[in-house]
Amino acid sequence: MQYARVVNIEYKSEDDLIAFVAKWEKWCPENMPEAISRHMVKTGPKTSLLMAVYNSQAIAEEAGIVAEKFLNGAHHIHDMIAFDGEVLM
Repeated sequence: MQYARVVNIEYKSEDDLIAFVAKWEKWCPENMPEAISRHMVKTGPKTSLLMAVYNSQAIAEEAGIVAEKFLNGAHHIHDMIAFDGEVLM
């Protein structure tokens, strides 16, 4: 069963969004579990939506733990909310 994680992030400023994306692009490929698909969408001047689909809930949960370590150290973030669930279609 495919399983997805979606993370909505609000940054402290537009510059913080740009800095975060640059760091994430370098860090993500070497550290995150393999995903079926992974996208980041800029949803506003200071907000983004990270979306990843994994082959299983276990991999998605592992990804959440790994990403949390990175996100907790990111001083660019003002607020964040994460969702996860089974992919329906």
